[in-house]
Amino acid sequence: MYKIFLAFFLMATSLFACAEISVIYNVKGNTINDGKRIEFSAIAFDQGKVVQIGSDKEILKAFPKADTKDGKGLSMLPGLHDSHAHVMNESRLQNQVQLMGIDTLQGTLDTIKKFANEHPENEWIIGRGWNQVLWDENAFPSKSDLDKLNIDKPIWLKRVDGHAGWANSQAMKIARSSTYEKGVEGGEIIMDQYGIQTGVFIDNAMGIITKEVPEEKATETVAVMSKGLNFLASLGLTTIDDAGIDSQTYHSYKFLANTNAMPIRINAMIHSGAKDFKKMIGLGPVKTADDYLQIHSVKYVYDGALGSRGAAMIEDYSDRHDHKGLFVQTDEFISKNIFELANGGWQAAIHAIGDEANRLSIKALSNPKAQTLNNRNRIEHLQIVDVDDIKLVGKNHIIASMQPTHATSDMNMAEDRIGKERLKGAYAWQTLIKDGVVLASGSDFPVELPNPFFGLHAAVTRQDRNNQPLKGWIPEEAMTVEQALASFTIHGAYTNRNEKVLGSLETGKWADFILVDQDIFSIDPKDIWKTKVQQTWVAGEKVFEKE
Repeated sequence: MYKIFLAFFLMATSLFACAEISVIYNVKGNTINDGKRIEFSAIAFDQGKVVQIGSDKEILKAFPKADTKDGKGLSMLPGLHDSHAHVMNESRLQNQVQLMGIDTLQGTLDTIKKFANEHPENEWIIGRGWNQVLWDENAFPSKSDLDKLNIDKPIWLKRVDGHAGWANSQAMKIARSSTYEKGVEGGEIIMDQYGIQTGVFIDNAMGIITKEVPEEKATETVAVMSKGLNFLASLGLTTIDDAGIDSQTYHSYKFLANTNAMPIRINAMIHSGAKDFKKMIGLGPVKTADDYLQIHSVKYVYDGALGSRGAAMIEDYSDRHDHKGLFVQTDEFISKNIFELANGGWQAAIHAIGDEANRLSIKALSNPKAQTLNNRNRIEHLQIVDVDDIKLVGKNHIIASMQPTHATSDMNMAEDRIGKERLKGAYAWQTLIKDGVVLASGSDFPVELPNPFFGLHAAVTRQDRNNQPLKGWIPEEAMTVEQALASFTIHGAYTNRNEKVLGSLETGKWADFILVDQDIFSIDPKDIWKTKVQQTWVAGEKVFEKE
């Protein structure tokens, strides 16, 4: 037996030594392996997977015939994982008016007018990103603001959070919005003091307008998606959880995966509100052998967003009495589908922002029928949680899929919306981590910018990129750099049931890594957001290099 084992070992060693192994040395490497930060200066990889990490001396000595590359002192991290984003919405922004960050209503209108003049071929003027909280008016805009631009086209602009839309009179006329006097269930049409529609539609009411927007062709979707994925690779993202896809996006992902044309990895969640939801579910979970595409999650939506007062709250909003937010989908619908699909291994991913929505989400996922421990069910956002409910998240093995930049974007209006007392359970990252909760971080782009280093910075400092407030907003909830990196790497992989093949740089895992221009562990945390990606590698292949 010993001779057989020895012969097998020698043969394997010989084959291993002859393989075309690649080595990158002279890097400042960091990875979170088994909950601990491991530093290294060289990595060896072969056939797309990590063979070994270690010092330059030991790696170069172990693989003397390897194809070597000098890392030139750059910092290396595992490829970053955005656990909640919207790929097609971000990709489509290239042909839409972008309004994010504009801090005046007039500036917003000027940008819309300029875009319309530069895109005369567009049938509709579509855009996203306006945020009335940034304007001096601090009030919803109206159709009359858009009508004054004299653009002879329908205009439809989503708010930054995607939970409200702003239309001009022409778009409203095409959609016959006046026939919806009472709005729709799970949505609200904002009216003026005379009971006339203002042009702002909240949550489910947005469908009144969106159903009239011309649909994209399948070939256009693939082209836009491909371009978007390559852009995201340039930011250091190697895995993204696409939080709520429709049928066209579903089939576009499968086409790219089947033709080996995906530059990065996607875990896509089927939107439970999609027209072909049941049909997509009927095709069963998807997981490619190379781990580039995985579809085993279902996205549910309890409520709207805080900025548009659509988040479902237990008590009234502090700045709008007699209003507790909106339920986008019913508790009965969400619970029924979670329980029915659990036996098939479908992971539940529930959008919940308000404390009432989170209470219902925790209740549903705590039910044994949800099989949360096996399916690794998750709550998306988990923003405002009643302090009595927080402990139940870890107790019931619920994963917290949260977005650090939401805290730094919302800090200028969160207290106005819900008051100081309810902030005790808001954006509570460190509290959840101490309770043993797996926290997976993302951005929710295009609600926020997709650069993951903005998220890492917000997670560690609780500050915006102007380093405000000075000591951070609710600083006791900040993460350490190690915790933040884990939340953007190995925790994302765990959430997708892929921690054995992704999320860290360990022997046998896919060689997904990035090279960046500074070491996030040695610099002042306030500068983490300035980190620039120099190279992105997926499965041992370079998919991006900065010119």
